[in-house]
Amino acid sequence: MKLVSESPYHVFARFGETGSIHPKEAGEKLGFYRSWKPILGSLGFYDFILGKESYYEFQKKLSALAEETNGVSLALSCMVEVNVAGGILVNSRYAKPGSHPFWNAFLQNDQTLILSVGVSEPGFEGKLKKLTSNVREEKLSGRKSFVTNGGEADLLFWVTKSEEKNPVYCVHIPSDSKNPFVIEKETFHTDFTPHVSHLRIQVKDLPLEADCLLLEDYGQLGLELRLKELCSLVSLLIGKTKDVSEMDERVQSERNQLILWREGFLKPILGNPTKDLLLEGFPYPIHPLIEAVTNHFQLEKPEELKSLDPDWLLFVWEDSFTKYLSQKKKRN
Repeated sequence: MKLVSESPYHVFARFGETGSIHPKEAGEKLGFYRSWKPILGSLGFYDFILGKESYYEFQKKLSALAEETNGVSLALSCMVEVNVAGGILVNSRYAKPGSHPFWNAFLQNDQTLILSVGVSEPGFEGKLKKLTSNVREEKLSGRKSFVTNGGEADLLFWVTKSEEKNPVYCVHIPSDSKNPFVIEKETFHTDFTPHVSHLRIQVKDLPLEADCLLLEDYGQLGLELRLKELCSLVSLLIGKTKDVSEMDERVQSERNQLILWREGFLKPILGNPTKDLLLEGFPYPIHPLIEAVTNHFQLEKPEELKSLDPDWLLFVWEDSFTKYLSQKKKRN
């Protein structure tokens, strides 16, 4: 672990300690993301979703965070909560910061609250019309197969299917392992960004609380939020490649080009980036930098980077929805 801080956003250098993934004095009992959230909040990592700074400034913070050992994991947790959970919240009936306790996830206070979002289901293939989760008589039934941050989260924004719409409900994640409405609940980790906790959960006739409907339709908003995730991966890649760029001129050149592209694309945007604006720059130009890194390590193809560090898989792997967007953009 680097112990010399080059940026105010190098949280591991400033607040961490050798041999631990947690902040000093945080203790091992707290989850990885939960232990760092108060520090991230104090450094303004949630300012964008609170309307205090631009999306461009938020992205620069993510890059700085991703420069550190274990920083990609923490940056991923942060960007998913801000982009997706925060994105749902600012489009809900509780859009004004502080208008509901949900906002405690982003406001500086004594309570550390983590929000997660459940979209993916078995057989989903990136298509909302294939979701099977449903609410009948104020009871939720369904399965979510990959909820990022879900292993530490307090609340789950559950995307469902109802005729032609996809309503989103807020669900308190049951902590009782013997809950009669929970069929399956499992926390798991992936090889890449290994400190991020994910959740697999299935419920049957889980009673919902009153006024838990957040959004009438996830629909078009879902595309905007996914594009924000992909845009944030650009920023994580910029951070991840800093060390390599200092050893390789080609990597440095491609990284600088990507930094300039991000500045030109995001800096002019005032307020919240819309789906249409985000689509204009898609697919985001990360491949030249990834190819340069692959060449630096004398590998034949980018997929082999994961043998050096599984975190590289985050930038190489494409889900079905990303592939669909890329093909659609080519046709247009």
